[in-house]
Amino acid sequence: MAKRKKWPVEYQPNTEAWMTTFADLVSLMLTFFILLISMSTMDKTGLADIESSFTKAVSVLNAGSKTELQIMPPIAMQKLVSAKELMLAMRQNSKAMLQNSTLEHKVKGVIIKDRLYLRIPDTTLFEKGSAELKPDHIEALKKLAQMLAITPGNIRIQGHTNENLDLADSQFADPWTLSLARAASVLHILEDEGVNPGRLSMVGYGPSQPISTEATPFGRSKNRRVEIMVYK
Repeated sequence: MAKRKKWPVEYQPNTEAWMTTFADLVSLMLTFFILLISMSTMDKTGLADIESSFTKAVSVLNAGSKTELQIMPPIAMQKLVSAKELMLAMRQNSKAMLQNSTLEHKVKGVIIKDRLYLRIPDTTLFEKGSAELKPDHIEALKKLAQMLAITPGNIRIQGHTNENLDLADSQFADPWTLSLARAASVLHILEDEGVNPGRLSMVGYGPSQPISTEATPFGRSKNRRVEIMVYK
């Protein structure tokens, strides 16, 4: 007949149980100190490489702060993503660059067949019949140019007007020459901000390429625009 256990049951204390928790703590502390040492011994060459990557990078998402790395060099990006995905990233980055500027909500990014069009209404950039940029928007254009300077692809500046444009008090004889002169004004900003001239070209389409067939003043205003097209 089995013996009945005494109540309450008495258990002998395990004097070595603390060793498991202590060993885990030591392992975590060792890992932490190794991490600190590796971070504190980063040489100048490593820091220079990081700085170079930031300078030559294209932001895939909106730029982070401090140690949030959300950028990728253009060459590496082209190997990992398609042309359309690259255009989407560039369109997003253009919006980020123009935040809190005079061109915020004025520039419309449109992607058509692996080409990115940054469309700006002519009334935003120019006075009626003029090809001289409004001073209020030059700084915002410079920000956009700095972003384009570190992106891949060729860039074409396209000027568009319409046949109903009043040129009575203008130095330009027709809408074609006006549209070309406006494209040149924007191109000079890009070139001055570091965009390689070999990537740049311009064209004045006049009224030949409308994007709206509306016979209303609002519809015709859509056709008067300057486009920064990124392709290839």
